[in-house]
This record gives sequence, C-alpha cells and structure tokens, in this order.
Amino acid sequence: MDQRQRRILGQPLSIPTSQPKQKRTSLISFFSKVSWKLRFQKREPLKNVLFILAERARDPNANKRHTAMRGLGTMAREAPDKVRKHKKIVLDLLVYGLYDPVSLEVIHESMKTLTVVLGKIQGKGLGSFFIDITLQTRTLLDDENDSLRYSAFVLFGQLAAFAGRKWKKFFTGQVKQTRDSLLIHLQDRNPQVAKACKTTFRACSPYLKLRKEYSFQSEEDQRNTKLYWQLSHYHPEILQFFYANKIL
Repeated sequence: MDQRQRRILGQPLSIPTSQPKQKRTSLISFFSKVSWKLRFQKREPLKNVLFILAERARDPNANKRHTAMRGLGTMAREAPDKVRKHKKIVLDLLVYGLYDPVSLEVIHESMKTLTVVLGKIQGKGLGSFFIDITLQTRTLLDDENDSLRYSAFVLFGQLAAFAGRKWKKFFTGQVKQTRDSLLIHLQDRNPQVAKACKTTFRACSPYLKLRKEYSFQSEEDQRNTKLYWQLSHYHPEILQFFYANKIL
C-alpha cells in the first residue's frame, strides 16, 4: 500500500465544523470503526495494518493515538487469530497507550481494548506485560472519571483470572494494596462502577485468604475486622460467598 492509499484510508470523513463537538466526535468514532472493519474484510495484509497502528500509537497527536487504540480493538474482534499470532506487538502498543502521559481518552481506549485482547488470548503469554498492566490499572481504580474507574475494575478483575502461578505472589500483593479501594467502590456513586467492583471483588477473593501465622494483633487482622464489618453491613452476600469458599 502506498502513502496515498494509507492516507486516504486512515482519514475519517470530514464533518462540518458547525455541528456540536460531541456529535462530531461520535461520527468520527463511527467512521473510524467502519474504516478499520473494511480493512479486515478486504483482507489487507496484517503487517500493513500493524505498521500503520504502530505509527499512530506513538504519534504526537492524541487523536491519532486514540484511533490506534481503537483500531487494535477492531483487529482483536475481527481477526483474533492474527492478534494471537502477533500478541507481543499488539500488547506492546496497548501498554504504551495505557501509560499515555496526557490523554485520558487514549488510556481509556487502551484499557477497553486490553480487556478484549486478554479475552481473546486467554491471558496466555503475557510475560512482564502482566506487571505493567496490573500496576497502571490499579492506579485508575480511584480515578475521578466514572468511565475510567469502570474499565479499570473490569480489567483488574480479568487480571485476577490470568495471574496463574507465575504472577500469583505479585498479584496477591497488589490485591491487598487495593482492598480499601475495593471496599470503598462497592458503594460507588455510579451504579455500574459499583457493580463492576462487586464482580472484581469476587474475582480477587482467592487472593485475600488469610495466613495462619499472622498474630491476632497484626495490622492485617485490624484490616480484616474492618472488612468483616463493612461486608456484613452493606454486602452480606459477598461475606457469605467468602465464608462458603473459606476465604474468611
């Protein structure tokens, strides 16, 4: 594909500037999705698509970086086998977007796409990307933006299922550091975030098992007392789940 073809295919249709900004953004988003979907339907060589996405993922323009993250999401849905084959490249681009220094939109799109990609590859072959994704996702659980919090809880819950033996010790430490956030957001002001938090709490519950060697006066026990109290008052069904699975 020459430069002219790439430029034409990569540009969304022009939208009159007189339209409201929110409407223009949604239309651009729509045409962007259509553009990428058509590429996969036409069987455009994946190397060409990845090359374009890699360029855009590191572009100084935040809108282009956002488009790259969205394109990777389309790729994961339309060509999951290819994504599994080139997962290291795809994950590298998504983690790069997850740590975007200025754009919350890029970070949010990266999280949503990571959720799709991890589902397609079933968490296999993540390597050190697991640490990078976990650390950044955990920092977003308390973000002021509702959409970011929601996506962060969904992704963090998914990571709980894919930690495996290799990352179990690391993830256990991350869950323990996250427990207060989990308790707080069980009562999140946004019902969807609270629901996602509850699901993630259940997914993370195996990592909250107590160690018998802890002394009764330890800080860990004091935190567990708080956990008992809050769950018994506000979410007794989760407390019952913990008891049934011998977590508490």
